[in-house]
Amino acid sequence: MKQFLTIHHKIQELIAVVTCVASLIAAIVMMAVIKEPVPTNVDLHGNVTHYGSIGFIIMMPIMMLPTVLILLAVTHFFPLSMWNLPVKPKPGREVKLYRISAYMVTLMNMQTGIFSLVFTLAMGLGWVKIVSWLGGGLCAVMFVTIAWAIIASILANR
Repeated sequence: MKQFLTIHHKIQELIAVVTCVASLIAAIVMMAVIKEPVPTNVDLHGNVTHYGSIGFIIMMPIMMLPTVLILLAVTHFFPLSMWNLPVKPKPGREVKLYRISAYMVTLMNMQTGIFSLVFTLAMGLGWVKIVSWLGGGLCAVMFVTIAWAIIASILANR
């Protein structure tokens, strides 16, 4: 284990993997249970504009599971020389800066897993009002996470 990874990083990664696998399982169960077309496109007001095959339900988990696994690989297997920090570390600050960057990656990983689960459930259960703002909400949360990591890195490097 890399010295800057903490139990909090591990918990966030576990949540990411569990929610992503849960979304895949939920999608498979929904495909077996739901027999009607599902909403595949929703406008900004939550109105369904297109319906499609039940197979659409499994698309999000299939796309998000590799994303979660790639982010896990980045955290655990990529050498630190490949990490891109927002600031050049001053001597003695490296561990703290890598820990902040790892938090950013694991938080975004957890957010991706949760998004996959909520999106899959919303599409399968027809909660179209939630779907209309879900993608934008994920982008906003990830933007805040990135901004926090940059600011925290600058402050930690003082």
